[in-house]
Amino acid sequence: MTNNKNARLRLSLASLLAVLAISAPAGANFPPGTGVRLDDYGDTFEEPGWTYNYNRPKLQNQYHNPGSGWVNNIPNRNNPLGVSANGRWREGTVRGHPDIVSQIRRPRNGLRNSRYALQLQTRNSGAVGLTEGTLQQDDLLNYGTGNSSVNRPLGKGLSVTTRIYLPKLREWEQREGPHIGFRVGVTGRNDKGQSVDYWPGIWISFQKDSRGRPSFRFSVRANNAGEDTWATEKTYTRVGWWTLGMSFNADGSISYYASPGVDDLTPEDLLVFDTGSGTVPATYKPYGLEFIDLDYIFFSLANIDGQWSTKFIIDDLSLYQVQ
Repeated sequence: MTNNKNARLRLSLASLLAVLAISAPAGANFPPGTGVRLDDYGDTFEEPGWTYNYNRPKLQNQYHNPGSGWVNNIPNRNNPLGVSANGRWREGTVRGHPDIVSQIRRPRNGLRNSRYALQLQTRNSGAVGLTEGTLQQDDLLNYGTGNSSVNRPLGKGLSVTTRIYLPKLREWEQREGPHIGFRVGVTGRNDKGQSVDYWPGIWISFQKDSRGRPSFRFSVRANNAGEDTWATEKTYTRVGWWTLGMSFNADGSISYYASPGVDDLTPEDLLVFDTGSGTVPATYKPYGLEFIDLDYIFFSLANIDGQWSTKFIIDDLSLYQVQ
């Protein structure tokens, strides 16, 4: 009787460990939004009269092909750079900011206590007379208030979350490829122990199938080899609000999450790619680098320079730390 009981106990324990192994992929320690919100970072856009000073002209990144291959010429300076009145958002020093950065009333079905959100859209994302008609990108950077860098080390765990409102698919820029990226500027360590800057994140890409039906997908930048990779095999048509997040794990990896709606992220929202013979969770050490600290958070808008990008709305950008 005792032997049977022990055998059942071992079987139950083995089953439990198997379940835990499935539900908690290696490196994915906690979902984004776990811990205490650090209010000095991110933005709720609830301040009355939230404004952005463009300080035109914007920076023009000259990413172009002169005939001998693609080159990326970055202007030395473009001061003063664009900046929000609350000091949380800035134009970068590599690419210009979106042409529209505007506080608007939050679309329906968003966060209950939110009244306002931020609209992002761009058109002239490259260099006049040089990059029109090519795929370009503008960035909007978020720093801690009064700081030139978030500079938050891994500590006991960091994560970032945001809400993004996706318009109806017929209203997107009708171009296959990446449209908006939720990203971070971070410092990592390579296998030689050297510090390296890198910019991982989640991209939302538009596509059409063979019958012309539109959908979107999530990709991440990047996998361990430094390649952009699909975070899941799934395609989506559900628009409206989505919640996205990234967790910075104790082993230096980054886990990528997404869920429709505005509910808090859970472990089940970790993006996973089903290969048919197994699953690959979206947890990587991008470029083979181990995360050291977070420098800033940003959004990238991609478009064909000279035509309007897809109009996106963001809300409730947040940084969390496990205490």
